[in-house]
Amino acid sequence: MNRAVQLFTFKNYCDQNPLEKEILECGAGVHKPEAEPLFVRFARDGYRVHGIDIAEVRLKNARTYCVDHHIMADLRQADMRAIPFDDASMPFIYAYNVIFHAQKEDMRRMVKEMARVLKPGGLMFVNFLSLDDGDCGQGERIGEGEFQQGEDGHTVVHSYHGDDEAEDYFEGLKVVFKEKRLLEKYEGEDWSRQAYIDYILKKPEL
Repeated sequence: MNRAVQLFTFKNYCDQNPLEKEILECGAGVHKPEAEPLFVRFARDGYRVHGIDIAEVRLKNARTYCVDHHIMADLRQADMRAIPFDDASMPFIYAYNVIFHAQKEDMRRMVKEMARVLKPGGLMFVNFLSLDDGDCGQGERIGEGEFQQGEDGHTVVHSYHGDDEAEDYFEGLKVVFKEKRLLEKYEGEDWSRQAYIDYILKKPEL
């Protein structure tokens, strides 16, 4: 998880939670077969791992990595708007840098699906792009805070949220951790600014 240090915080919460160590990653595919999927750190620490991704080619790369490195993982092609797991079946779920590649109404559906699958007492990690991100406002505007933008040679949706805006999606969930991150780095001749809002959410116990 060296490229997703925020998940160390989430994993610490999961490690201390009394539920069984089983986790679902939404957006589990990777761009290259030699790239380590995020779920691998959980698998190596004894978690039973599941993953979904809408892109079959990214899942194929993740499966190749798992075979090459002897990692056990249940990986399925699926849309986050219709997660193929039963109600209250998963102790822990996360979506890292994934959900904001959709328009806001779809994001609401995705969070609702993650909450449906989460067990009572379970934990969820999800993060959003902030309106303070340097790319907010770039590209073709398709909705409030929603833009079509270029990424890795493709045109994709990026949705940006105010500091508390996404909390409207969290019906029935309790915020147990929230962090806004502003990252500035020098790229070429200009500074770039990335801004994220990270959440860890808990589903109340029955």
